[in-house]
Amino acid sequence: MLAMLKCYKPSLPLCSSPSIFPPKASIYTQTHKILTKNLQKSTAKIHCSSSLSDVESKSRTGLCCNGGERDGENGKSRELWLFNSMSKQKELFRSKVEGKVGMYVCGVTTYDFSHIGHARVYVSVDVLFRYLRVLGYEVNYVRNFTDVEDKIISRANQLGEDPIGLSRRFCKEFHQDMEDLHCLPPSVEPRVSDHIPQIIDIILDNGCAYRTDADVYFAVDKFPLYGRLSGRKIGDNRAGERVAIDTRKKNTADFALWKSAKEGEPFWESPWGPGRPGWHIECSAMSAAYLGYSFDIHGGGMDLIFPHHENEIAQNCVACDKSDISYWIHNGFVTIDSEKMSKSLGNFFTIRQVIGLYHPLALRHFLLSTHYRSPINYSDAQIESASERIFYIYQVS
Repeated sequence: MLAMLKCYKPSLPLCSSPSIFPPKASIYTQTHKILTKNLQKSTAKIHCSSSLSDVESKSRTGLCCNGGERDGENGKSRELWLFNSMSKQKELFRSKVEGKVGMYVCGVTTYDFSHIGHARVYVSVDVLFRYLRVLGYEVNYVRNFTDVEDKIISRANQLGEDPIGLSRRFCKEFHQDMEDLHCLPPSVEPRVSDHIPQIIDIILDNGCAYRTDADVYFAVDKFPLYGRLSGRKIGDNRAGERVAIDTRKKNTADFALWKSAKEGEPFWESPWGPGRPGWHIECSAMSAAYLGYSFDIHGGGMDLIFPHHENEIAQNCVACDKSDISYWIHNGFVTIDSEKMSKSLGNFFTIRQVIGLYHPLALRHFLLSTHYRSPINYSDAQIESASERIFYIYQVS
C-alpha cells in the first residue's frame, strides 16, 4: 500500500490547462480509498493542518467565549486572532453573541469546474470553521452559490443549455471537489435564484438607488463611507461591474442593483419590469437572510475586496444603519509564474485536474503550506513536495 501511495505521481507535468481532464488511474482510486479509511482511524495524526477533530475537541477543551478557550489538560487559555481587512491589523476574535458565530463566505459562480485558486479560499475557511468549533462555538457558516450571472448566461448560450440547469450541474461538481478536499460542508448553501424576492425588497428600501430605463443602480457618491475597506477614493474607482462600462450611469463607480431582461436570458418580474439582480446585491440579500445585517466574519479572496465587498458594505449600511460585520478576512492568490491564477487569463488548473494526478490531501496540504494571506506559487515541484510530505505523514502515523 505504501508503495502505491509513494508511486502516485503524474506521468506528465501540468504545463497548461488541458481541455480534456486526464482519467483517474486505478492506483488513485485504490490509494484514495485505503488512505481515507486509515485517515478515519488516525484523524489527529494526519489532519493536514486543519485542526483538532471533533472528538478531541469534546475531550480536551472547554468553552471560553471571549476570544479563546481553556484546554482541559493543561489549563492554558488559547485565543483566536484574525487579521481584519477593515482595520488592517490583527484583532482578538470576540463573537457578537456568546458561544455563537455567524460567518459568511462568498461562494463560486457555477459555470465551470472550480480551479485551485477557489480551492484555497475554501480550504482556508475550512481550517477556520473547524477551529472555531474546536473552541466550542456554534458556527452558522453560510456559503452561497451564484447561479444567476453574466458568465453563466454566456456559457449556457455557448453550450445550448439552460443557465439554471448548467449552474445546478456545476454546483454538484463543486460539492464533489470539496468532499475530495476534506472540507466540511457549510451550515447553509443558499442560491441566488432562490432569493430573488429578498433581493428585490432590499433594492426597494435602498435610499441610494436610481433608475435608468428598466435598470437600477446604486449611487456611490451618496454613501460617504464608500471606499473604507479598499482604501479607494470614488474618483479612482473603475466600474464595480463584471461587464463593460454603462454610459447611462451617473458615476463610473455606480453598480447595478437590477438589470433589465435581455433576449435569451433568465428573468424575474420586479417593480421595474422583468430582469435579474446585479452581482453585489445578491450576497447582501443572502447574508442578511441567514445572518442578519450584523454578524461576525465575512470572507473571500483578496480579489473580492474591491469592488464586491466594498459594494456589499455600502448596500448593507444603506439597508440597515446598524449593519456591522466585525471581521473581514481575505486570503492571498494562487499564482503561476508570479501571475494570479484566473480563468480570464487562462492560466489555471481545475481542482479536478490536479486531484486526477495527485491525492486530494496533497493539494490540501500544498494550499495550507503558505500563510493564508500570502500568495502561493503553483508548480510541479511544489505539488510533488506536498505529495512527499503526505506520504511521510501517512508512513509514520
